[in-house]
Amino acid sequence: MMAEMNIEIEATRLLTWEAAWKLDTAKPDGIEAAYLAATSAGDMAMLVTDRAVQILGGHGYIRDHPVEMWMRNGRGFSTFTGLAIV
Repeated sequence: MMAEMNIEIEATRLLTWEAAWKLDTAKPDGIEAAYLAATSAGDMAMLVTDRAVQILGGHGYIRDHPVEMWMRNGRGFSTFTGLAIV
């Protein structure tokens, strides 16, 4: 699971870099690439934090643990995508 989590993080990082490059060089599909990167980031955040909670077991649900906070915050990313793009 840890390797898959790292793959998802790196894939999203590359999508983000590609989208930034397309926007910087005024490529016609820059907006689409940015949207795909943002959507991928929201999905990746939920996938990675969910797996982190699974790895930690019951300890991942404790309110004082950072993984629990990251999972709560990760849920908000999908809402931000809908608000940012008009």
